[in-house]
Amino acid sequence: MVDQEKIHNRCLSNDPEARIYAFEELNNFFSFMPDKQQAWNDLLRLTGDKDHDVRSSAFRALYSAFFDIPDKQQAWNDLLRLINDKDHDVRSSASRVLDYVFIQVPDKQQAWNDLFRLAKDKDWLVRSNAAEVLGSAFSQVPDKQQAWNDLHRLINDENIFVRISATLALESAFSQMPDKQQALNNLLRLINDKDHEVRSSAAYALGSAFSHFSDKRQAWNDLLKLTNDQNSYVRSSSNHSLGRVSIFMASQAETEENYKKELEEAIKFFEIATKEVSYNNPAKFCLLFYRSFYTIISKRQEAKEEVNKYLEEAKAAIEDSEGKKQLFEAVQYLAEALKEVQNMGDLDLSEMKDELSFYSKYCDYAAELMSRTDEKAPFATEVLRKAANSSTYILK
Repeated sequence: MVDQEKIHNRCLSNDPEARIYAFEELNNFFSFMPDKQQAWNDLLRLTGDKDHDVRSSAFRALYSAFFDIPDKQQAWNDLLRLINDKDHDVRSSASRVLDYVFIQVPDKQQAWNDLFRLAKDKDWLVRSNAAEVLGSAFSQVPDKQQAWNDLHRLINDENIFVRISATLALESAFSQMPDKQQALNNLLRLINDKDHEVRSSAAYALGSAFSHFSDKRQAWNDLLKLTNDQNSYVRSSSNHSLGRVSIFMASQAETEENYKKELEEAIKFFEIATKEVSYNNPAKFCLLFYRSFYTIISKRQEAKEEVNKYLEEAKAAIEDSEGKKQLFEAVQYLAEALKEVQNMGDLDLSEMKDELSFYSKYCDYAAELMSRTDEKAPFATEVLRKAANSSTYILK
């Protein structure tokens, strides 16, 4: 039985270590608290703690607690109040939580109105986080034109980090855009941005948007041009996107020969991308998975140990990554996918294309975790699950 009164008293302690311990208990046992509203209030109190470590920990706990709090509308309003706090760190931390709880808010219209307001906030970190929410929750917005107008404005924001977030949001929301051509034009402009991080984000987004281009040859050529960029991150993102495009082309192939050729090309691009940037590179994740997938479908007799080999190499690849435990969970999911393919016997072209399309969506989401920052690592597993569940592709 959870002793909530003792935890509550620790929250009021003058000892920072006691308050951190209280946070850990609230975070681990929130769903078992007899009075969840009291537990939520204790977490809110800790978000204003004078100790930075306590404050940061409390914000991380708010996300997981949100799913169990009975009055989610009030909890949302509590987060908005924190976003208006005079302390910059409190505002930015609270706005970062919004992306992960938005789907739980009962009054979506109010939530969207709040989000549109935050997209114009004077604090660039709040605007940046608002852009992320706009991208991930775009499919739920009732007025997509207004949402697009805000994203379009944020793409042109004076702050580089806001532009990066808006560019990545464009990738997430692309399939729902009311004017895809205008969105594509924005991407093509962003690949020439003066800042290499914006160019890198735009190059990555091009890989996701590729299927929507009417002139796919031009998009392909633009990505190829970026592989010669002076910055290694831009080159890596471009090669990663070319790998993703090749996977898409393989899923559209009309002959088994072209299917395998495109898969081989994808593996080559992912390999080049991994050589450009070594740390937290999502291409490394893709390379390991697709290389194993190719071995299984092409050399079935030699692939008996391929899943174990994949697991060993993937675990080694994520050893120094942020959110290592969450990434390992993703690796295990994909290893199960490889086992399924391995147990299917000989596949015809249609079946190979279906399997590739099915798992490529999941692999993309998993690979995205590889590049997540330390601040977002605690949310990684839930992001993966949310992404998979919102997709039409769910692991069997």
